[in-house]
Amino acid sequence: MRDGGGTLSRRQILVAGSGLAAAAGAAAAAMVVAGRGSAPSRPAESPAVLPSPTPAQTAAATPLPQGGIARLVAARSLSFDTFDAQRSGEPSVIEVLGRTHSRLVDWVDFGEPRLGAGLAARWEQPDAQSLVLHLDPVARWQDRAPLGGRAVTAADVAAHLERTLALVAQGRLPGLQDAAAYGAIDRVTATAATTLRIDTSHPDPCLLETLAGRFALVQAPEAVAAFEKQWQELRPETVVGSGPFVYEGLANGTLRFTAFRGGHRQPALDGLTVAQPGRDDAARFVAGELDEVITRDRRDAPRVRQALPHAAELARFQESPVVTTFFAGAAPWNNPELVRALSGALNRQELARRLFGGRAAASALVTPVTPGFALSDAELAAFPGYRSSLEDDVGEARKRWTAAGGPALGPVTVEFPSIFDPLYGASDTVIGMLGEALGPQFKAAVDTYTAISAKALDRAYGNGKAALWFGWAPPLEGPDPSRALLDVLGASGATAAALGIAGQAPRALSRLVVEFDLEARRSLAREAARAHLELGSPGIVSWLLQRDEVFRTPNLGRSAPVPFWPEHLDQSAHFSQP
Repeated sequence: MRDGGGTLSRRQILVAGSGLAAAAGAAAAAMVVAGRGSAPSRPAESPAVLPSPTPAQTAAATPLPQGGIARLVAARSLSFDTFDAQRSGEPSVIEVLGRTHSRLVDWVDFGEPRLGAGLAARWEQPDAQSLVLHLDPVARWQDRAPLGGRAVTAADVAAHLERTLALVAQGRLPGLQDAAAYGAIDRVTATAATTLRIDTSHPDPCLLETLAGRFALVQAPEAVAAFEKQWQELRPETVVGSGPFVYEGLANGTLRFTAFRGGHRQPALDGLTVAQPGRDDAARFVAGELDEVITRDRRDAPRVRQALPHAAELARFQESPVVTTFFAGAAPWNNPELVRALSGALNRQELARRLFGGRAAASALVTPVTPGFALSDAELAAFPGYRSSLEDDVGEARKRWTAAGGPALGPVTVEFPSIFDPLYGASDTVIGMLGEALGPQFKAAVDTYTAISAKALDRAYGNGKAALWFGWAPPLEGPDPSRALLDVLGASGATAAALGIAGQAPRALSRLVVEFDLEARRSLAREAARAHLELGSPGIVSWLLQRDEVFRTPNLGRSAPVPFWPEHLDQSAHFSQP
């Protein structure tokens, strides 16, 4: 059982040939080509009945200071395709809809991780194939036509989910929204004005996480009817949700919002602005024009610290890990010793220092942003490329490369996406490290993500070709990597076939797919990630996850920065002295 105070989570690594080709999402290359595969096979025995729910008791919240307008900067460049939450494939759309709309349930703690109330004030799972959600009776649609501030009903939510399922059936749900995540839903029924029942065809431990997903923002049926053909025009008056803020429009590169205090989410702020990120953000923060800034240039943080020593500083992981994917079903990369040699040659600590000035952490298939599920540094140190000693890694890598016939491959091309290089000088760094460790046969090439994705479709990275790519994967999709592991490594999935690793699924996956217990999922995720490394990282090698610094004015209270979708948490953002 998981109730309104329960914990469960999910993240996606893959996207399917989606509208992310022009952005970092298309970085997945071989991870892009297959998208979501069929549901992994399940053991014959599944949990039959979950315990009766015991609603979580929460202490009364201390009232927050009211008023003020917070001046923020978006986590990513603003690039909108549509304001239709169910038809968008662009993550930056959540900078708008994540504040104006509501999900049925929300992540209230990304680190724990913990799910909490959204439109659903509470829920219970009477058995492994049903979920009953009780909507907050205070929830209201914003006071804009055609909703006029009426109450949110279970019938509204049922219509929303039925539209999602119809888009899935038509193949029209954007890839980043993960059509397969909805595959278990069999029936959605509004059993009362504020009560919704979801029945599934098989036990789905990730169902609540699907309802808390990045794009799982509930839209009113009247809004769909009125604006479905207009949302691509991006007019603010067509944005009508039930969230804590009303969207007033985009002016001079800045999104503007005012408070909506008529619903279930009561914001403390009178409003907020969200600016397009730019090179002068740190200078604007120092000048008092912003209340928060993300410093991506390694030179900015020291400048801010010196100019504003009393500013609050927090660390933030970026949303996309740095990876390499390849076809491991044929020579040369079906030889795990060659892959282990490459991994050892690019020692993670040294790579982070040279490439990002140390502002990155070593990453495996489960990234360090989810520490409860990830292997510890001590566990990783047993594998090539993760040792504290560069010399040990390089010496072993050279021996492996030679013994496995690496020099006989001739020139090995490593391709870098054009938005990754020359911005970071990645080709010089990576080719330099490979050359120092393994010899001068490595050559760099720079191409677009679109071209790299197309080459991955053709299995150009491997399958008889001595070629690789190096760059960002798609954004992390949540604080539980279980679903992502199933998608990448699942034996029956299209992704495993595209990477040439079908049949190599860790045994832990068969248990992970039906495991409802959070602690058990953590253990199984670590077991699966460890098994992937023990096999020599077939199909995908994870390198690093970058870090940024976040600076805030001392009187701005806001949730901890995370690489996910925390816009809904801005309801509790406040100034200690408005």
